[in-house]
Amino acid sequence: MKRNTKSPALKFVPRLPSLQLAFFLGFLLISAPVSRAQTPASANPAASVNPLIGTADGPGGGINLFPGATLPFGMVQLSPDTEAHGYGYHYGQYDIQGFSMTHMSGPGCANDGDVSFTATTGPIVTEVHDFESPYSHSDEKAAPGYYQVRLLQWNINAELSATERTGIARFTFPAGQQANILLPLSKTENYATAASVHVAGDRQIEGYVDNRAFCGNSQSYRIYFVMTFDRPFAQFGTWTGPHYNAAGTISDGSRDASQPTHDGWIGAYASWSAQDHAQTVIAKIAISFVDAAGAENNLKAESAGRGFDQIEAAAKSAWNKELSVIDVSGGSSADRTVFYTALYHSLLMPIIFNDADGRYIGFDGKIHQLTAGHDLYASYSGWDIYRSELPLLALIEPRRMQDIAQSIVLMYQQGGWIDRWPQYNLYTNVMAGSPLTVGLATAWLDGLHGFDMNAAWEGMLKDATEAPPPGRPYDGEAGINWINQLHYVPNDKVTYGSVSQIQEDAIAYASLYRLAQALGKTDDAKILLDRAQDERNVFDPDDRFFRPRNADGAWVPDFNPAVDEHGFIEGTGWHYQWLAPADMAWLVKAVGPELFNQRLADFFKYKFVAWYAQYYNPYNETDLEAPFEFNFSGRPWETQRVVRRVLKENYTATPDGIPGNDDCGEMSSWAVLSMMGIYSIDPASLAYELTGPVFPKVVVHLHDPYPGKTFTITATSAAADAPYIQSVQWNGKAHSRNWISFPDIAAGGNLHFVLGSTPNHAWGAASSDAPPSLP
Repeated sequence: MKRNTKSPALKFVPRLPSLQLAFFLGFLLISAPVSRAQTPASANPAASVNPLIGTADGPGGGINLFPGATLPFGMVQLSPDTEAHGYGYHYGQYDIQGFSMTHMSGPGCANDGDVSFTATTGPIVTEVHDFESPYSHSDEKAAPGYYQVRLLQWNINAELSATERTGIARFTFPAGQQANILLPLSKTENYATAASVHVAGDRQIEGYVDNRAFCGNSQSYRIYFVMTFDRPFAQFGTWTGPHYNAAGTISDGSRDASQPTHDGWIGAYASWSAQDHAQTVIAKIAISFVDAAGAENNLKAESAGRGFDQIEAAAKSAWNKELSVIDVSGGSSADRTVFYTALYHSLLMPIIFNDADGRYIGFDGKIHQLTAGHDLYASYSGWDIYRSELPLLALIEPRRMQDIAQSIVLMYQQGGWIDRWPQYNLYTNVMAGSPLTVGLATAWLDGLHGFDMNAAWEGMLKDATEAPPPGRPYDGEAGINWINQLHYVPNDKVTYGSVSQIQEDAIAYASLYRLAQALGKTDDAKILLDRAQDERNVFDPDDRFFRPRNADGAWVPDFNPAVDEHGFIEGTGWHYQWLAPADMAWLVKAVGPELFNQRLADFFKYKFVAWYAQYYNPYNETDLEAPFEFNFSGRPWETQRVVRRVLKENYTATPDGIPGNDDCGEMSSWAVLSMMGIYSIDPASLAYELTGPVFPKVVVHLHDPYPGKTFTITATSAAADAPYIQSVQWNGKAHSRNWISFPDIAAGGNLHFVLGSTPNHAWGAASSDAPPSLP
């Protein structure tokens, strides 16, 4: 999902040097991981991660990732904020306004930024422009589970680390200055609707913040917090103001402040007397979406008795364990940094939503209890992550993926529907299709059966065939009643991307068709196969494009496939020309093999990376599948060429090294799989298309319930100038198909490539070598 990433009035937006040379040199010299060419990545993969990658204005937009401290899928993302009412941190902004506990990973709308705090010296100030501080990238460090920066205005060194549900901040204040920690709770990255704060005793501040769901939703969620300090504060107080960022009235010694509506500006502070030497204050902060007691218990369960260095070391260890599920060998240091940073970003969301005691808030607004040993996951960028992030997690995180699947089932059971972009325990109805249906079907077909399929099937089938009852917070599939009647979405009845709506729906129907077959639901399978072909009804056999049509069957006149959002969501007819991933054999035939290959080749004939209406858009999910579709049309060497080009031009070890916004791990997971040499445009088909791997060796460590121990990819002559597959062997036997099945991957084995600098037009080019499609 992309927001504000381009201007529809422009034909293209070139990728110009967005940062000055010195800007990049500072990043490379100060922030980049130290090269350890003699050390295998598997020994310490976290050392190859640079969380500052993707925090600058990358190609296609400036909606960025956060560089702060978090754990894999952690509830807490403790990170600096350089703006308010935005996305958190931007590498090109030069003032830090503070730090906050929650940040989604690169979505397309302003979000989160809850429980804001910062450090100052001297008199208490309450306005952002007074407490924000300039900083320098030369005194800033980021690593998995750790962030450090010096606040130059105050000469305060700030260090952050985290557990799953808590954060820890170590502030080192200069000698001779009163030390302050401020909590401007009304400041979030979105729209705070209420807040409350209480100073408890002489070491603790607690309260809550209500914040709006993202992307213009009017619903709010509540986060409770508790912050404790390693030593008593000498002074404390609160402030209140009439509106956001107002000059607050400071009440020294006050223990309470509240903001009952959006109109208000409240906060609290704690101060320590000046010392004749530098002094350090450590703050531990826990959050809970359940209640204040949950925040207290999370703090006790995860941070009690542990110092900053212990928590930081544990965070690094957790990341090394998580990242070691994939070992890469060889390649350049930059390639390893890009790969492991992409893997890191693929392991940030969805987030753990339950407290340490297993309690969580359901979609019914009630408190529920999990069975011990399981977690509840929340915030799914569904329209994005069904394409490659969820399939990647199914491969490398099967146990967690089953909990993720059950979390989606519980959403349906408690809330009444499966949303396409749920944030926390709220339905946002953002984007299109039924993407989490695809994720559930893929997980089950991959062999992950540790979730309630009976309830899942009920919810998925309902979403695919019924309109939600009126007055509910969820929308369901756009135009579902028209789909049931016409088998497409008419443009004169549904104006938001009518064509791409049915294209997305058809992907879900195809996934359900395959799932119905696996479950022995023969009658449902027949119905769903018919619906899986509904995108054919918006394909014009004359111009051979997908295009909008009205309820009377007439094509919308004056259609131009190079016009943005003319029947399509965040894209053009050119971008969506390729979105029939389950029905590729039909699409190639319907367009005509020769014209299909000509159009697809032309689609990649841009001279430099940019947003184009008629060329490949690497900044959004609308055409992520396109580079791999030559495998279906008899020209797999073109897939090998364009995939390597997209990786080289868009995924770099620089602050703008991720195209567009990462959409909660989707763009990064595309890079992870593509660099490994495998990718599935239709993961429920269980077919993974092959392309030239970047590394000489990749080892995926498989876990239960998969029968294999390791899936190993090796490549002879792997090099930057050798993307082309000359031959492939699977477990020592010649392999002519340009794809491999997921059951083969899960069983373990060795996939060996011989690569070269010139294409082999014979390998994988026969029609029998193409991946499977719908019948």
